[in-house]
Amino acid sequence: MIYYVSREDYTQPVKGLLAGLGQQKNSVKSISYEKLFYEGAGPVGHYVFTDFDRLSSYELESAFCIASALIAHAPDARIFNYPNKVLERYPLLKKLSSEGLNRFDVSRYDAGERPQRYPVFIRLEDDCQGPDSPIIHNEDEFDLAVQTLEKNGKTAKRRIMVEFCAEKDRDGFYRKYGAFNIGGKIIPQHILRSEGWNVKRSGMQSDDTFAAEELAYSRDNPHEKQLLKIFEIAGIDFGRIDYGMVDGSIQTYEINSNATFPDFADTHDDQRDTRRHLVRQSVVEAIAKINTPMKAEGRFRFNLPIPVLERPRLPRKRAWRAWINRALGR
Repeated sequence: MIYYVSREDYTQPVKGLLAGLGQQKNSVKSISYEKLFYEGAGPVGHYVFTDFDRLSSYELESAFCIASALIAHAPDARIFNYPNKVLERYPLLKKLSSEGLNRFDVSRYDAGERPQRYPVFIRLEDDCQGPDSPIIHNEDEFDLAVQTLEKNGKTAKRRIMVEFCAEKDRDGFYRKYGAFNIGGKIIPQHILRSEGWNVKRSGMQSDDTFAAEELAYSRDNPHEKQLLKIFEIAGIDFGRIDYGMVDGSIQTYEINSNATFPDFADTHDDQRDTRRHLVRQSVVEAIAKINTPMKAEGRFRFNLPIPVLERPRLPRKRAWRAWINRALGR
């Protein structure tokens, strides 16, 4: 059994995964950090840890305790995204820049730094809602952007400056590629196109030519070796990478450990249906491959770190029920 661990409020991605797994659906179960923290125990199985950007430092240390206790109890358990090895957005982009794999760098707005090169944009390092500023081209525009953030009540905390690095394709659109890594298997998912530089979803109607290109991307897996190296650097072996291409070179924008899976039930024209079927089949096969038999079974227990300033979040429903029981003297 594979246990997919996420925050209680962010289980939609794993629900999407389960909806497309078919016969493999029963090999994956969703479990929340809150439930594990509350019970101090978990079912034995293989574990996929996610949502690192949504965990506090204490909760991240707690996740590491869970993984360590599981391995001590069941050495043949497989841990995907080992909590103490994963690089989140800022350290990952710094690392890729220092190793020459990204042509752009990042710096910390919350440390009072200023851009060394332009253009840049400002964003939260642990948020998926997009940038806090337009593209900034010079010092005057940077000062204005900072003033606007402060005027709008935005604090500097956890905000970073990212050098803009993207180029338009032959049709004049910005592109963002997305590919999953499931236990070392790279599965190209999609190519998104947009007239705007912040490509969150495809804003362009697909035509036969582009649909055929997207199908070839999913079928041929042209960036497999490079992506495996980037995932290895990130310490992430279950998640999705979002990247662009600049002068034929991969530029990594982020790796999401709790990414949304495609709607496998959606139907469009034949080529898009073929691509969805290809992606779905690859995901199902990858899940089956990582779900290896285990000798241990039952449950394992773990101790959380002694909290100093905080305690782990608890399940809302369970915590509320416990409060009622205490109030009623049960």
